[in-house]
Formats: sequence, C-alpha cells, structure tokens
Amino acid sequence: MSDKMKMSRRSALKTFGLAAAGALAAPAVITRSLAAGETLVVYNFDGLLGKVIKDHWIDPFSQTTGVKVDVLTMQGSSPPMAKIKAQVDAGRPDADVIPMQMPDYIFGVRNNLFQTIDAKDIPEYANLYPDYITPHGPKLVLWSYGLAYNTDKIKTAPTAWADLWDPQYKGKAALNEALFDQALQMVNLVAKGKPLPVDDATFAALTKLRPNLATLWTTGAQAEQLLRTGEVWIMPVWNGRVYPLKDQGVPIDFVSPKEGFFTRADPFCIPRGAKNPDLAKAFINFSCTVAPQQALAQGLFYASPNQKVVYPPEIAKRVVVSTREELARAVPENFEVIVDSLPDWRRRWDAWKQS
Repeated sequence: MSDKMKMSRRSALKTFGLAAAGALAAPAVITRSLAAGETLVVYNFDGLLGKVIKDHWIDPFSQTTGVKVDVLTMQGSSPPMAKIKAQVDAGRPDADVIPMQMPDYIFGVRNNLFQTIDAKDIPEYANLYPDYITPHGPKLVLWSYGLAYNTDKIKTAPTAWADLWDPQYKGKAALNEALFDQALQMVNLVAKGKPLPVDDATFAALTKLRPNLATLWTTGAQAEQLLRTGEVWIMPVWNGRVYPLKDQGVPIDFVSPKEGFFTRADPFCIPRGAKNPDLAKAFINFSCTVAPQQALAQGLFYASPNQKVVYPPEIAKRVVVSTREELARAVPENFEVIVDSLPDWRRRWDAWKQS
C-alpha cells in the first residue's frame, strides 16, 4: 500500500471514528420495550462481512442500548429460508432480524414471512435513497459484481466480461457456483447484450468458456484463496472480496466491465411472529445510520443507500457505486423472473456441468 493510501485511510478512519462517536451519543429509536437486559437475535453473514457487521453494527448497538444481541451465523450469504418458513408458519421464528439476498426476499414476500415496517418506525429512512426501502425493511450492503484479475499475470487490464473467453486464460478462469444465476446473466451480457432470457444460446456461450475454467467456486472465502494463490488469474467476483486482498499485498485489481456490472443489496427484514419486533426496528434503524454504513465502506468497500455517507476519494473508487449516478449505471435484474426461473436454470446448470 502506498504512503498516500495509508495516510488517506488513517484520515478516513479518524473521520469515521468521530461519526461513530456521534451515533453512539444519540441512540436511535428508543422504545418502551428497548431496555437493558432484553435480548435481540439476529442472523449475520459469515467471514469478513459478518465480522465488520458485528464490530460496527451489532456490538455498538448493544453497547449503546444495553440490549444483549445473540448472533446466528449464516453459511455464506443466504439464510436458511426453508427452515425460516417452517418456523414462521409454526409461529416460532428463531431470529428477530434477517438479512438476505434479493431472491430470498422475493421468496419470503410470496410466503408472507415478514412483518411490514412503517416508515415512522425507522427515522433513518429519511436519509436513504427511496428505492432502497422495501415494505419489509431497508436494502443495505451494496455490493458490485465485476472482474477481478491478477496484475502480475495479466499486464493489460481486462475491460469487458468478454475477456473471460480469451484463449490466453485457458485453465486460469473461474465462475461462481453459489450465485450461478448471476453468472448466467453475465454470460448473457456477452452473448446478447442483456441479462435475460437464459436459454440455449446462454449455455452455448457458457460451453465456449469451458476450456478457460479451472473451477467453479462456491464461497467467497474459496474465491479469495484462488486469487491469493494465483491458481486463478481472472474471475467474476464482488468488489468487497478484492480490495482487502489487494491491501494485503495480493497482486489483484477490480474492474467494472464495459458491457455493464451488477449491483445487489441485502434487505434486512423482521420475520412475522418475531419475539422482539421493537428491538428489531431499533437495530435496523441504527444499522442505517452514517457511522455503521461508513464503517462498512471503510472495512469492505461496500456502498450505502444512506445519502449522508461521504466517501473519501480512494474509498469512492473502491465501492464502485458511491453516487446516485453510478448506481444508475448498474444492469437492472428482474428478481421476480429470476426466482420463477431458478428451478429450470438449476436443472440446466447442473446438466451443463455434467456434459
């Protein structure tokens, strides 16, 4: 890391630290039920994302309010929705707050798994971009999906998704198995110039990529290891997995391909029948405030829907979507179609892997 980067990061941390102190001095949404000795149960991500959220969202909320917070750690980036459905249907959800992927959210809405949240219960909604507010909670953790590449092995930076098909990367590329729906839409951006529909042409283009594929990875930690060891030179991945590795000295960088990149966000919802909905609303409101949101940008370079978050220049580049205008450049995804199509896509994906 350059001296300039070190200095700017120290400056940013100082600014973020002051913001955090301000947030802790003025706890958010204190209700009659929000009292010391009560317990809130939240699902949290695994890995570095989960650590940042625990250190900068969960622990400060607990310290500020006196509320004990129990954490249920998800394996990967999605909660166990089938289990949650069974619990909600039985009237006994095991958590009060659940973050999730958008397909999980669509599934939950269709199955009436979430409580609605009134805007008056979340004062911080006034500072969020309106399109990041759902009837059941805010969409937070804005992560961008682009290309990571090894700067030692690849001297000319890739500029397009189509570069994945370059014969020079034979046996040196990888795709995401866990979010294969996004991989298929990426293939479509190359083959068709648009993410949908997924059809025979999609899999024909995917088959042409096969000689370059060293593996299909299933977790962010696995993707990081492939990049760290140099086994894979180029892959679609999330920006937040790339820059922490780069700061550790791994020779990698991240680009937003010219065909378009994807940005997703995770709704934070309260399951129907939750034991502590008032505590859940208070926690969600606190999580939306500037200090927790800036801490996420500083630690993992994931953007925020909070319009009051100010990114230092080097952070703004890394979060990819630091302004409303940059957010608008992301390729829209039709999650209703994705959820409806996932069983067929999965069948075809599995068949393609075996072919």
